[in-house]
Amino acid sequence: MKVGLVDVPGGRKTHLSSTPLIGGLGIFLGILFMSLFTPGVMSEFGPLLSLAALVLFIGTIDDAKELTVVVRTTGHALAALVMAVVAGIQLRSFGEIFSVGGLDLGILSIPITVFTTVGVINAINMADGIDGLSGGLVVVALGFVTLLALSAGNIGTASFIAGMICAIMAFLSLNFRRPWNKKALVYLGDAGSTMLGFMLAWLLIDATQGEQASFAPVYALWFLAVPLFDTVNLLIKRPLQKISPFTPGTDHLHHNLLRRGFTVEQVVVLLAVVALLMGTIGLAGLYLGASDAFMFRLFLGFFVIYFLFADRIKPAEETK
Repeated sequence: MKVGLVDVPGGRKTHLSSTPLIGGLGIFLGILFMSLFTPGVMSEFGPLLSLAALVLFIGTIDDAKELTVVVRTTGHALAALVMAVVAGIQLRSFGEIFSVGGLDLGILSIPITVFTTVGVINAINMADGIDGLSGGLVVVALGFVTLLALSAGNIGTASFIAGMICAIMAFLSLNFRRPWNKKALVYLGDAGSTMLGFMLAWLLIDATQGEQASFAPVYALWFLAVPLFDTVNLLIKRPLQKISPFTPGTDHLHHNLLRRGFTVEQVVVLLAVVALLMGTIGLAGLYLGASDAFMFRLFLGFFVIYFLFADRIKPAEETK
């Protein structure tokens, strides 16, 4: 309360009591604690944890003082730039998504890495609109990455991500609503959602690049389908309505489902199941040997369907 790390009811916020915004801090400390006591983890993932701490710090200031979009995005871009230049985690290739061989990015690798990382950060942040959703979607994505890392023999990466999942699940035990507890005890906050978005972007890029890649880049889209669909949909439609894409609003998919009469718990479970189904389709394509180009076109097809019909989820009185 003294430093302002609480979410106070009012305006768009419909919760009834002030709630601590320390979920991200708790998750980070959990991951850090496990990493310190796991041999070899800090040497491999120390740079990731260091930059994640920076993103967490920026988010914590944002939660307490509300930074401008420019300041916040600049901070995220700088973290992504250090990730690409200093740590060497770069999106160097999109794979064979256009049926013309591997699409190497060359000198565009660094700016596209920064753009992609900031995009994933914002996608996860935008999903943090109802209790349990953002954390749940991250757990789904990390679950698929862990499975494929194990299949590729990347045991260290799989172990680290498993630790992340445990920390996030511990947070969700306090955040997700249950029949006997109708309110969240702790919120993720912008600090937590942006930190998880950054860590997820790092891990996905690292898992899809180089000779030790666990899977092709196109499958990262499938594992992030739900937050990506919602974010890209709004990035296209909001400017057409002369609304800033970064303006907080209630036009996200989860808000539309709530207006349809679904409860918070039902929306979270429904979207987590959809995320699992989309990830499973991607996984099936991988194991069946589908081409990157086919999986990319199929993914775009699903997005076009969502783009055309997403607005129809609104209640009848809003669509008249």
